[in-house]
Amino acid sequence: MDRTRITLALVLSAVVIIGWPLVMNRFFPPSPKPAADIQSPATEQQDEKSQSAGQPTPPSPTTPPTTPAPASPQPQETTEAALQEFTVETYYWKAKFSNRGAVATSWNIKKKKNAPINPDIKGADGRDLELIPQDALDRVGAPFRLHLPWSPDLTAHLNQVHFEVEGVEPGQQAVSMGDGEKRQITFVYSSPSVVARKTFTFYGGRFDFDFTAGVESNGVRQPVYTVLGPRIGDQADHQTGTYSTPPQVVTYDLAGEREQYLGAGITPAFGKITSIDQAANRIQLDIPLAGDIDRINIVGGDDRIFIGEARVTDREAGGLTLTLDRLPEGVAPGNGVAQGTDTIRHGYRWAGVVDRYFSMVAIPELPINEAVLTNIHLKSSPQNEAPREYPSLAIPVRPDSVTHIFVGPKERDLLVEAGERYGTDLEALIDYGMFAFMIRPIIPLIGWALDGLGKVFHNYGWGIVVVTIIINLAMSPLRWYSSKKMKKAAKHQPRMKELQEQIKKYKNDPKKNERELQQLQQEQMALMKEANPLGGCMPLLLQMPIFWSFFVFLTISLDVRQAPWIFWIKDLSTADPYYALPLVMCVSMIASTKLTPQPATADPQMKMQRVMMTWLMPIMLTGFFFISAPSGLVLYWMVSNMVGVGIQLVINKITTEPDSEGQAADKKESFMPGTDDDGSALASNQSPRARKRRAAKRRREMIGGSSDAT
Repeated sequence: MDRTRITLALVLSAVVIIGWPLVMNRFFPPSPKPAADIQSPATEQQDEKSQSAGQPTPPSPTTPPTTPAPASPQPQETTEAALQEFTVETYYWKAKFSNRGAVATSWNIKKKKNAPINPDIKGADGRDLELIPQDALDRVGAPFRLHLPWSPDLTAHLNQVHFEVEGVEPGQQAVSMGDGEKRQITFVYSSPSVVARKTFTFYGGRFDFDFTAGVESNGVRQPVYTVLGPRIGDQADHQTGTYSTPPQVVTYDLAGEREQYLGAGITPAFGKITSIDQAANRIQLDIPLAGDIDRINIVGGDDRIFIGEARVTDREAGGLTLTLDRLPEGVAPGNGVAQGTDTIRHGYRWAGVVDRYFSMVAIPELPINEAVLTNIHLKSSPQNEAPREYPSLAIPVRPDSVTHIFVGPKERDLLVEAGERYGTDLEALIDYGMFAFMIRPIIPLIGWALDGLGKVFHNYGWGIVVVTIIINLAMSPLRWYSSKKMKKAAKHQPRMKELQEQIKKYKNDPKKNERELQQLQQEQMALMKEANPLGGCMPLLLQMPIFWSFFVFLTISLDVRQAPWIFWIKDLSTADPYYALPLVMCVSMIASTKLTPQPATADPQMKMQRVMMTWLMPIMLTGFFFISAPSGLVLYWMVSNMVGVGIQLVINKITTEPDSEGQAADKKESFMPGTDDDGSALASNQSPRARKRRAAKRRREMIGGSSDAT
């Protein structure tokens, strides 16, 4: 069997395994799955109760079943509270709240939990890490705002009024909490027809807290959603490319399936405006608007920059002509039109908005059956050349059922701890890729090793170096076994080629040469059994789960983020600014390939394949994948290649057979005319009987060699 072809196949397989998820996520991001509208059995009953209360009928596709609360005395006065802002601070995080809409306007993550070194967390710009986009609060809104699908006007009103605050003294600007402390803060708004309430229960020493919200209209509990987002993550991180993870929505259903929705796949533009009637607030579309959509977003340019939103008050011509409640400023023919929200329906255990390292996730006490996704594009500043996506997620909440909220880093230990507390697999927030079933058990071992070495060296870079050396030394017996098999395959390559040519010749008349053909095939099978190149490749394939686990760990680990190594490498989670590590890694890949045992050949095609394997493949891998890869990942591959080169040199020296006088004579005879590599006359110069005796002798030698090896 051709060893070079097998090696090429293995290398290409590794490239596909590593590159396919990266390429697909980069150029073909997943879009939200369409879901059929689910009509709740309780919808008609709820509609009747809403109508009897004098309220608008909630749209059935977005209204979960609700149970009306007992009628309560209606307030006689409307809440009139002054604007109040205050912070809630623990050792690990600090959040700023405003009673205007009862929302969080800032969320800083300060410390890692149980971090052996570098416990402080900073933003990409070196300042306090901010999870909430400050430039989008006015245009998009803040986390924990309300969404009432049955009344957009009341939604806007409740997100602007000033709530009364219970649990914080008037004028108090800061609430500090120590480990083990508990603090409950309630926001209340009331009017003659509406009562709205939000309650936050915080716990010192934890990244999660409890949240409830409810709205009553004329004494009847109404369906209400709370919004997570927009764009939760490090707001100072403007890195884009294959190794970055833009903010996105992640859901986890009752069947244990994880789904992610990139901003590009949420509320995409479906048509364009062809004409505008400013006086009548009317627009003409080139594609009709679906009948169940009552709100639209208007976007401009190819980058889908958000211009404004509007409510559809009337539609004509099958949805091609829309009358809006208003025309957003700047709207013009040619602008794109997108539906205001995307509703996904399933049984969900949790859902949230995440980026590469951080998350804001809701874990309802009772599973929910739908979630509402929104996304807009904005430029953070006029100087910013590219707009940013601002995805948000709205989930149904109830005043009598707690929704647990996790806001913090996507650290495996933290997610496992919170998941055990709430009886769910919160670790699924981390995208382990298609090989999660193999990787998840290995990741804790890698983290344990790096944490232990980090304590010793006070440097994660040197920890990566030592762990990589240990892994390669542990795998050296497999490398030795593989090299030995490859050398045997190379040694028997001439005889294998000779057998293949003879078998091909005899196959021209298989009936006449049946016995000779059978003998040659038996000899070929014995030769392959002794020196099977595929057997040498299998040990290398066993290393792939470890290599892939290390790859995943180094691209998601918060410990590696902003961790320095030496000199110019100030952050192991970002690319080498001078490309030194990728270049050294490329050279080490070339050296490793050249040292791998290969059979001699005079075939020009085989020689070209080896040139491509030795030179072109490492250069292409470096240019496409590693030149922009995180420094920690490149450091791992580079050290692994360099250690592999050293181990291969030792193996080549150990497995080299000494030249004896007899071997030298045999080698000399093998080049004599009329003889083959063992000094026997060539098959073409022998009689059929002599060829049979020669083949039988070779089989006995092969069987004896295999028994001795065993």
